[in-house]
Amino acid sequence: MSTDRRHQHCKFEVPEIIFGRGLLDQVGACARRLGGKKVFLVSDQGLFEAGWVDQAMKSLLAAGLSFVYYDQVTSNPKDHEIEAGALEYISQGADVIVGLGGGSAMDAAKGIAILVSNGGKIREYAGTDMIHRPLPPMVLCPTTCGTGSDVSQFVVVNDSQEKCKFTIMSRCVAPDISLTDPNTLNTLPDEYVGTTGMDALTHAVEAYFSVASSTLTDVNALRALTLLVRSLGKAVNERNPHDLENLARASLHAGMAFSNSLLGIGHALAHPIGGLYDANHGSVNAVLLPEVLRYDFPVVRDKLPEMAVALGHQHASDYRAAQEMTLETIYGLLDAGRAPSSLRSLGVQEEDLPLLAQRAFKDVCLLTSPRETDEEDLLGLLKRAF
Repeated sequence: MSTDRRHQHCKFEVPEIIFGRGLLDQVGACARRLGGKKVFLVSDQGLFEAGWVDQAMKSLLAAGLSFVYYDQVTSNPKDHEIEAGALEYISQGADVIVGLGGGSAMDAAKGIAILVSNGGKIREYAGTDMIHRPLPPMVLCPTTCGTGSDVSQFVVVNDSQEKCKFTIMSRCVAPDISLTDPNTLNTLPDEYVGTTGMDALTHAVEAYFSVASSTLTDVNALRALTLLVRSLGKAVNERNPHDLENLARASLHAGMAFSNSLLGIGHALAHPIGGLYDANHGSVNAVLLPEVLRYDFPVVRDKLPEMAVALGHQHASDYRAAQEMTLETIYGLLDAGRAPSSLRSLGVQEEDLPLLAQRAFKDVCLLTSPRETDEEDLLGLLKRAF
């Protein structure tokens, strides 16, 4: 893969981005600026108990807005949760949608936005550019350090009948405003600091190696990697506000990268695992990442040295040294994030591996994988990670 992209055509789209400690208080002003009068606030019980939902509600009221609160969202958001939320939005006469939380709450907010303007069932919009009517204005506020949903052109939903995730990809689902307050990470449990940080790590790696990557996505992917090396371990172990803020920045940079370059084999494999087992997405990515890297290394030789430098190795001038240094640092980051060691430890059953490979082969993320693959190779990756 060539690293010379000076003459490459590319497009780079991001929402308006607001980032800084204490800025959750601005969510009301953001919603009002988008024309809001009756806001549909999507979050979850954990954020309510942590006090962040109350802070958002106070901000909405201070901006002179009324709101409807919807919290029927679980991890790996389900189709029926989104469809119920859309009915609630319509019945309440809401307008601007605010999503506050991790990837589940924000993807649910996006899914609700799709249905209230386009109708039908959320499964009908699986795939690329299946949305035909404009969505209501959205403000998305991430409270974890990995999802990237607040800046991305993706929605990932769990089909509750088939127990399989599907992906919706459209420029329409990127919000109008992404608002990140790193203070919200102060109440994020240690486990989720690690797992969402590892999701950001996988986003950055796969975005960097994607066949749709460009100089614009590369600079964000590499910056995310540098921030993760600097702060992931300290954020998990010490809860230092500066390091938590660095993880929030890493998530933002990685999100901007993968939203525009897309992803690869790791996410194609992770989606069916999360759908079938309701497994933590960051943990699944963490287990798969080393095997996916080994699989991709032969076709990303030219890009490896620059990645190794971003990971802190200034003398990775040749492919073999860069490969060794990259793997060494990735393993160190996974250890720092307290990653699980195998798919087996996440509850994956060996007899399901062929089904998972079959489903992964249909995932949209394979379109931008740097290495072409087939079901047999995908099954081999799953077996090695098992």
